[in-house]
Amino acid sequence: MSQAFIISDHESIGPKIRSALATAGQDCPAAHVIGLENSITRLGQAHPELVVVVSSPDQERALAVLGELRNKATCRVLVVGPASDSRLVLRALRGGADDFVDELDLENELKNALIRLQSGTTTLQEPGKMIAVLSASGGCGSSTLAVNVATVLAKAHKSSLLVDMKLETGDLASLLDLKPTYTLANLCQNATRMDRVMFERSLVRHTSGVHLLASPQALSDIPHVNPEGIRQALSLARNLFPYIVLDLDHSFRPEQTQVLRVADVIVLVFRLEFTSLRNTRRTIDHLEQVGVSRDRFRLVVNRYGQSQEVPASKAEEALGMKIHHYVPDDPKTIIRANNNGVPVVIESPSAKVSKSVYNLAVSVNGQKKSS
Repeated sequence: MSQAFIISDHESIGPKIRSALATAGQDCPAAHVIGLENSITRLGQAHPELVVVVSSPDQERALAVLGELRNKATCRVLVVGPASDSRLVLRALRGGADDFVDELDLENELKNALIRLQSGTTTLQEPGKMIAVLSASGGCGSSTLAVNVATVLAKAHKSSLLVDMKLETGDLASLLDLKPTYTLANLCQNATRMDRVMFERSLVRHTSGVHLLASPQALSDIPHVNPEGIRQALSLARNLFPYIVLDLDHSFRPEQTQVLRVADVIVLVFRLEFTSLRNTRRTIDHLEQVGVSRDRFRLVVNRYGQSQEVPASKAEEALGMKIHHYVPDDPKTIIRANNNGVPVVIESPSAKVSKSVYNLAVSVNGQKKSS
């Protein structure tokens, strides 16, 4: 058995970690559970092989201890905390943690983290970036944009995850000509035992490198999708993929709102016509009311260049925000690609609409634009 220590000021979490470590073959007697105060000094002569740092209740002190530990020891380090706090996860991984364990699913998460450490497959250096794609009303082409943005990101980063959260009308599988065996509903239905293996088995891979988590196949499966299942799925996704693109509907049900609150970027898709503008403004106002700040919005006009459009300047005035990107109208190219089940950026890469979508993906990716 290898020697493990727990650094924690959280009274209830320490014993749970000890139990999980013992089950996994890690030697961690009660004396190896130490508080944050003087923890580095106490570890000085111990030469541990594994240290688990609990971030609650004082995240700043825990991160400071992590930094000292990384400067003075060569052991493997796990950080335990709320995975829903993406900033904490990022700071922990940048601070030298080998992996991050969600405190809300401690037993399963710790077991999986130890397996990754033993196999040498730890998490990404930084948690994956979440991009939510949302239109205020139907017919704006948000699903097509989501598929193609995910495809561009997969090409640039070798893989990406695409999640279809349009529960009643999701068609991402058709747009990619995929036939998923499992769906988001199946995954959420088994949320209490969800782990990395189950999550990965729920995905279907496209040749582009996009991995799809599909929407429910039957309308009767929709009630199985719940916020807790989504939370666990996204926690796993952020550890496995550099980019997660989520195609949302405009129902603002709890699981949809949950995603919008934690997404790094929200691509809000609309058209330059009165009804779309009105619904987009209502969406912006609603999201602000539920705590989603405007600095995460990227306003994207799709099917730009149609006759009788509202002028862009008037649209910006009505929305109180600048338009981030314009995707030109090219129904012939888009419809052909969608009917063939091939992303337009693959089927017609030289088309203006494909180049525009590529640059949209780049703008939320941070890489150099195409010419």
